Amino acid sequence: MPTELQLLKCLILCQILSNCYQPIQLIRFDETRKEIFIIAGELGTIEITIFEQGQWRYDVTET
Repeated sequence: MPTELQLLKCLILCQILSNCYQPIQLIRFDETRKEIFIIAGELGTIEITIFEQGQWRYDVTET
């Protein structure tokens, strides 16, 4: 299960993406790594990883 910090950060980041009119393609919790992974953007080029303590990393992939 995700931690409370992860869930709160996921909600905040999804709200920011929505406010910027970016479609959210996928939200997944990896039980092995204990991370939430979000793929967003028209082409799925925005990748966000939320770690167990609520820190997060933002990556943009090239198409």
